[in-house]
Amino acid sequence: MNWTHFPWHIVPLVFKLLAKFGLIPGAALGFGMRKLYQKRRQNRAGAGWPSTDATVQSGTVHKQGPRQYWVELTYSYFVEEYRTGKHVHRFRKEEDAEEFLHQIKDKRIQVRYNPAKPDESAILDRDLEMVVLLAPLRG
Repeated sequence: MNWTHFPWHIVPLVFKLLAKFGLIPGAALGFGMRKLYQKRRQNRAGAGWPSTDATVQSGTVHKQGPRQYWVELTYSYFVEEYRTGKHVHRFRKEEDAEEFLHQIKDKRIQVRYNPAKPDESAILDRDLEMVVLLAPLRG
């Protein structure tokens, strides 16, 4: 993970949530905050950041609660040098998360990056969903 663009300002809030609500609910709230941060980056990226091609390098399915799963993707792209980024996508069923990961792994996808800070990037959900829609189904 590129720690230079991690939202460090939310760390004290996450610890307060952990102390107030306990480990599991606090962790869930922390994950939700990461998702909001990702959404904010996507909105800024959609508002005019340039784009380039990225390749999905890896992905992991995580479980949170009885019906909450997410896939954390790691991708690489080239802007003056090779860079990496991460993207989180949520699901209600483990099978859907696994299928999504199977369909997206090693695929090329459009990534938006901040021209002032090329290490800061985002994959728009609509671009990700388009790649999955066009991927052939597993047989």
